[in-house]
Amino acid sequence: MVMDPTSAAEARERVAKWIEETRQIFSLLPELMTADHHAGASVQKEVDKLHKDLEDLKRENHLLRLEKDEIAQAMGQIAAKLGITPRRSPFDRSAPAEQPRMPDHAKTPEPAKAAEPKAADAAKP
Repeated sequence: MVMDPTSAAEARERVAKWIEETRQIFSLLPELMTADHHAGASVQKEVDKLHKDLEDLKRENHLLRLEKDEIAQAMGQIAAKLGITPRRSPFDRSAPAEQPRMPDHAKTPEPAKAAEPKAADAAKP
């Protein structure tokens, strides 16, 4: 392929420009790699911190669940001493809910039935 002198000059000019741009890019690479390394290290520190926070929250959640169970047990003992069965929490995920038993003193009294006339009273004039 034969190029005319103008096309050849343009091609040389483009190649020279590409070479210069490539040199500029190569001079920036160490700086870019260092910045990338610092960003990676920074991200890793954040990931480590989040893992630590997650473990702390899991531990705290476990302790709070233990405390809740202790409180529920104590409340159950108090309720048993008072002779009542506490209502189950709607959030309780254990066995299916049973009907709560009301204490005897909390039951509403049955309406009084009208006194039926006695056979002796009915025979009186």
